[in-house]
Amino acid sequence: MNNVKEKRNTLQKRIVSDVFFSMNNHPSAGMVYEAVQEKYPSISRATVYRILAEAAEEGNIQRLKLTDANDRYDFTLTKHYHVVCRECGAVADVEIKVDDAELATHAKGCEGFEVEKCHVEFVGICEKCRTKTEK
Repeated sequence: MNNVKEKRNTLQKRIVSDVFFSMNNHPSAGMVYEAVQEKYPSISRATVYRILAEAAEEGNIQRLKLTDANDRYDFTLTKHYHVVCRECGAVADVEIKVDDAELATHAKGCEGFEVEKCHVEFVGICEKCRTKTEK
């Protein structure tokens, strides 16, 4: 009986992972759950949330803690930053050719600290929301 649970768990992980990796919008756990539910309604919300949290803890995906938004997940593991739409919550990657330690040398107040990492988040209005408000 134990093997059945492990096999089912592996199947659920594969389903959640496949759905997550097909999404290119830095989804929240809730967004992944909704997408999973469309094809696999037997998978619970708790299972989806647990699988994503475990994947982030294992370093397979990134968990993004963004201002004024639910935690989002990102499958890009290389160092990068994000921009968030303050209207719809859309998240996009931002590439900056400066590492965290170099960035800290330009920040007043970091003197005396050995900066290990930093969180840079840009906030604005995406093109879709901007177009909607201009009409």
